[in-house]
Amino acid sequence: MPLTLLQLADFRNFAKAHLEPSHHGLNIFYGDNGSGKTSLLEAIYYLSAGRSFRTARYPTLVRHSTEKFSIFAQILHNHQRIVPIGTERSLDGVARMRMAEKEVISIAELASFLPIRIIHAQSHYLFESGPIFRRKYLDWGLFYQDPNFISCWRAFEKTLRQRNAILRQKHGIQAFEAWTVELAQHACHLDTLRRAYIEQLLPYFQAAAETLLGISSLQIHYEAGWDTTQDYYTLLMAHRSAEFRQGHTLFGPHRADFDIQKQGVSMKQFLSRGQQKLLIYAMILAQGQCFSAQSKGLVYLIDDLPSELDFDSRKKLIALLQQQLMQQVQIFVTAIDPQDIMASFKDQATLSTKLFHVKQGSVMESNDPP
Repeated sequence: MPLTLLQLADFRNFAKAHLEPSHHGLNIFYGDNGSGKTSLLEAIYYLSAGRSFRTARYPTLVRHSTEKFSIFAQILHNHQRIVPIGTERSLDGVARMRMAEKEVISIAELASFLPIRIIHAQSHYLFESGPIFRRKYLDWGLFYQDPNFISCWRAFEKTLRQRNAILRQKHGIQAFEAWTVELAQHACHLDTLRRAYIEQLLPYFQAAAETLLGISSLQIHYEAGWDTTQDYYTLLMAHRSAEFRQGHTLFGPHRADFDIQKQGVSMKQFLSRGQQKLLIYAMILAQGQCFSAQSKGLVYLIDDLPSELDFDSRKKLIALLQQQLMQQVQIFVTAIDPQDIMASFKDQATLSTKLFHVKQGSVMESNDPP
């Protein structure tokens, strides 16, 4: 579901911006450091996620001396229908979202029309940060792959909050067992969905990892968040005294995690920092490949690729991306010199490419690279 139009108003250093990207191909934002290239990726990401990948401080997204920013886009839905979407946010935190001329409440509605995977300098959080980020990785894939996921996830989260409230406040205990029964139902369903998704994702991940790292037969070792040889409801009730003392649910999908292993040994022990980055890129590209294999459009955002990888690794990564371009993927990438990117793509004559020169506060389509 590619973008055919992007417009910004008072976002970061852009008073106004208007661009019409190649909607089934490569789009390169180039310009000097600090010119605003990453801000364009950030705006696209914000449309889908309702947040920035660079900062949690949304007032910094509003251009200096203005009151709010707005982002508007047109998306090609199912290769035939243009769907307008937009969002705005003011300094006081008030946010509005619209899709097809109607107000929407949930960011999930916009996200469903604009699936995005991003590669940037902080992508290593998948390896180095806590398990919440790895759960989000799995749940992103499930959100787009399985129509049952979002209702299951919401039901689990709601039930978990209710049960935790009883554990903290020590009242409503008469309802505790009923909430535990309901939590067990949703937890087991969510666990089943995650396991099925990992099985679906695995061959794409193995192929991408072998291309980028030269390591074959890697496995995704999933941990459910409890001992699955035991009945989940029985386990919770057996530990209810400890849970009341600690004030929260000790086991479940909210504690799930996964690790990348080869022959039962974690790859964290053996990979250099550079290799870990390549492994993370393999994970991200595998999700995209798994998604786009179902004839669904995907948008990749890649920030400052030349500085992240050596030339050989960059060529391998771009080769994987170019394979996905055959499946109607749209790519946005930033670079100081666009030739650094274009030189790694094969068959440029058949590649739909647009260049956009970014200067302080402006972006303009460029027919010829510098």
